[in-house]
Amino acid sequence: MDRSIKEAAILANLSVLRATLAGALERATDAENAIKSGEINQAIGAVHGLDTMLQDATALYAAALALHRSGRA
Repeated sequence: MDRSIKEAAILANLSVLRATLAGALERATDAENAIKSGEINQAIGAVHGLDTMLQDATALYAAALALHRSGRA
């Protein structure tokens, strides 16, 4: 694979990984603030779907590593 294409693909994966983790952090922060205010339902609602976001983050991380490793013997 052409080096510049590979680097662009890694960058794209890492950029989306960062955005995904930032979104997860925002949800966790919202949940933390809600629970501190005694709003348990709001807290659970804030973290609903967090597992999917973290699975997506894991997949993006794995893709970036796989691209980095590709072509290495």
